[in-house]
Amino acid sequence: MGGSFNPAHQAHQEIAEVARKQARLSEVWWLVSPKNPLKLDLNMMPFEDRLFSACIFAKNRPWLKVLDYEYQLQRAKCFPNNRASTIITITKLQQQFPATSFIWIMGADNLIQFIHWKDARKISKLVDILVMNRPEFTFKALSSRSVSILGKRCAPHSLGNFPKRKWAYSFLTRNTLSATKIRQNKFSF
Repeated sequence: MGGSFNPAHQAHQEIAEVARKQARLSEVWWLVSPKNPLKLDLNMMPFEDRLFSACIFAKNRPWLKVLDYEYQLQRAKCFPNNRASTIITITKLQQQFPATSFIWIMGADNLIQFIHWKDARKISKLVDILVMNRPEFTFKALSSRSVSILGKRCAPHSLGNFPKRKWAYSFLTRNTLSATKIRQNKFSF
């Protein structure tokens, strides 16, 4: 589950817990992005603070891992223009862990813009995708152009099986909390 975690909050935790149960995952990895190419750095908390906020929510949850994987890839100069790229992250993870079946977890708000991600079609062919509901975005996400590039839709528990790539939508998450609302002091975390 990649993201800015700007900051991490209870809705991220809920998404991770529901995704783990529905897709029958042994672990959920939060990949805290050093820089999101689709967001302005202007509103971004320092990477270390975002990583720390994610670690707070992972505490006492052995199945939830917070990783600075993209930061390490960035330090190793794996990203063009020094900006994180999901296609590179997934490719490197699959090379490093060839026996692992990865499932990419994203919120419904990200599904709307997924078609604009660098190499979105390749991403959808490399890994199964689990889209987690965000109540304000449900209809817009499911009717977005991005759905057309995802392949066959299935139940969350069917993800992770080869060879055809699939995607699933989970309606079980209903938390409206967002990092933007937290930064605007509309909610506390």
